Formats: sequence, structure tokens, C-alpha cells
Amino acid sequence: MSIDEELAAFMASPVMIILGSCDGQSKPEIGRAMGALAHAADNRIDLMVSAWQWPRMVANVRAGARLAATFARPSDYVSYQVKGHATVATATDDHAAAAAHYIERITATLGGLGLDRHLVAPWLVSRDLVVLCLSVEEIFIQTPGTKAGQRIERR
Repeated sequence: MSIDEELAAFMASPVMIILGSCDGQSKPEIGRAMGALAHAADNRIDLMVSAWQWPRMVANVRAGARLAATFARPSDYVSYQVKGHATVATATDDHAAAAAHYIERITATLGGLGLDRHLVAPWLVSRDLVVLCLSVEEIFIQTPGTKAGQRIERR
């Protein structure tokens, strides 16, 4: 499975990014990413995450857990899930700038859908920013409907 330019653009748009992993005892853990930078040529996605807010998620990735990232557009729930292995890296200035831009865009998007900015703010934290570098192994359609859960091929 590989990321094409259309999917990379979708991931970079103001979509909700929900992460899932599990610890060594298979206990599930969720988190949220503060933006994504898709590298189609490397079949990799950099996911900016608050290690302060989601310490167990980051710990699971450090310990070698697989990672699932779901990208869902809040206006119509068009969604994709990407699965693979990830590593934890230090956030660069470019990652921090991308996270700040993402927070502005998703806040405006959700506000346009009627969500109060104060309700959204606790979800959108960039404190102690790290990067989860996800190597894409599988991509699934998750948009509600008959194709939900279908694995897709991207060339």
C-alpha cells in the first residue's frame, strides 16, 4: 500500500486524526494527532502528537506497538485508516509550524460546523510535541457505508 497525492492532500486538510495502539498486555490506547505530513515518496506519515497529553500512546510506539491513524473529515465523515509501524522522533520547527497551522484550520472547520472553540481547545494540544513517523503498511476506507473497512490499493 502506498500513499498517492490525493490521499496525501486529504491527510493534510483539516481532518480529525485519531490514533490507536496497544500496550504489551494488549490494552488499547487512543490519542489525537495535531496534524500530519504525508511523504508519498517514502510511504510515510509524520504525525505530530502531544507527549504530555498522550504519554501512553507515545510509550506504546516507543515499545514497538503497531499504530493505526484514522483521518476523518468532520463535514461529511469521509474517512481513511492507515496502519503500520511507527517510531518516535523529535519535532522540528517545521513540525511545530505544521501543528500550529493544523490547530488553526481544524478549530475554524469545527467552529464552522457549530462547535464552540472552548469545547474544541482541550483536544488540540501541542505541548511537548513529538512526531510519530508511521510507515504505511495498510490503508482502509472507513467512510460510513458499504465500503467501510475495505482495504484499498494505492499506486
